[in-house]
Amino acid sequence: MTEAHPASRDFTIPEGCPVCAADLPVRVTASGPSGVCKHCGWLGRPVITVTHRGLSVSYEGARA
Repeated sequence: MTEAHPASRDFTIPEGCPVCAADLPVRVTASGPSGVCKHCGWLGRPVITVTHRGLSVSYEGARA
């Protein structure tokens, strides 16, 4: 029997690193999303929200 929802999904957010603006690989699991920048090493948990215009990505602690 196959799983209806896989245990994790991998995505890349173009220019998604809040430090160096490199592409940000993100893994989404049941415990939430996490990302590690392969360029500068930034490590964090992006906040992904569904809006009427698509997905909105923000970062806790990066807000002014």
